[in-house]
Amino acid sequence: MSENQVVPTASELRAIVSGNPKGYAQRWTFGVPSWRHVSEGGFRRERYEVVPIDEETARRYVTDHHYLSGWPAAIHRFGLLDSLAEPRPGDLTVGGLALVGVTVLASPMNEKVLTRCFPRLVPSAHRRFASTHSYRL
Repeated sequence: MSENQVVPTASELRAIVSGNPKGYAQRWTFGVPSWRHVSEGGFRRERYEVVPIDEETARRYVTDHHYLSGWPAAIHRFGLLDSLAEPRPGDLTVGGLALVGVTVLASPMNEKVLTRCFPRLVPSAHRRFASTHSYRL
């Protein structure tokens, strides 16, 4: 932990766990969660924009940044754009903004993909799901 890192108090941590983060953002590193206050660069919603993106851009981003070895039957694709980041060489951009995340809503190959996790789900009514998320923040 750096000497300038803000650490949640016990009451703030209880609020975070109960779903009220009060200015903290969760980060994951090698499967271990940690919390950062927005004052030290935590997630700031106003910095980002979510936009529909084309299949080629989504596929390229996911292929570059995700473990996914195949491509789902994509129905919708959305990109997370960072309005403040300077795109680095090789970064994908959309409308001149750095693409820092992608989510793909797809139709599953088999209904059991959803009904094993969500037994009360009616697949024909709820057939779109987020098949892949890939973020580089």
